[in-house]
Amino acid sequence: MPEDPYNLIEFHYDIMRGLPQPFPAARAIPQWLKVMPAEVAAGDPKSITLDTVKKCAPFLDAMTCGYVLPLACSVRFFMRTATSLDFETERPFDVIQSHPVAQYQGSPFGDRILVKFMNPWIVKTPPGYSTLFVPLLNQFTMPFQVLAGLVETDRFYRVIHFPSICTMLPGQRFVLPEGTPIVQAIPIRREPWRSEIAPRDPEKHREAFDREGASPHFYKDDDWVKKDYR
Repeated sequence: MPEDPYNLIEFHYDIMRGLPQPFPAARAIPQWLKVMPAEVAAGDPKSITLDTVKKCAPFLDAMTCGYVLPLACSVRFFMRTATSLDFETERPFDVIQSHPVAQYQGSPFGDRILVKFMNPWIVKTPPGYSTLFVPLLNQFTMPFQVLAGLVETDRFYRVIHFPSICTMLPGQRFVLPEGTPIVQAIPIRREPWRSEIAPRDPEKHREAFDREGASPHFYKDDDWVKKDYR
């Protein structure tokens, strides 16, 4: 039997109860990007054509890196005042909680409301791999900013919840439907690194500059490597 070339990340549940399951981030491309044109006319008059972010490989790679943890059920929010947020859910178990203010006082967001999205999944990675949990990269589709965290998920066998800054305005209502992508989970291999400062290689720099002049897509054509998360 041939060796499996893929590393394995696992999402373990206790009682799934029909919950939306984690999935590769490539399946969470937002609608605004899907409808965006790949090129636009620019200039005055509009005599040149520019690529949009839809054709930017680094931008897309960030969005599609790793996996997505979805919201377990719909949550309705109402921001009464700058210091009062109401929310209600459709399931009898915890999906979201208020976050104690004392735990983040003194931070740059100490005057904001934080909620905690309760995650039902234990994330398990191979030995030597941690998981970086971040807000959905380059998405900006919901009024919550998930705080990033790096966890040794090969050793820490517990659920991990996600504190998030509420950016809603007083009087605003918002609904997060069941299955909404909330967090991006990116497995990262732990290995030692060191840094050094070195002079730029003029020959390599000139070669890269020449390639850029010859083709605006030189990075995607020559340097980019396809990533694969299943």
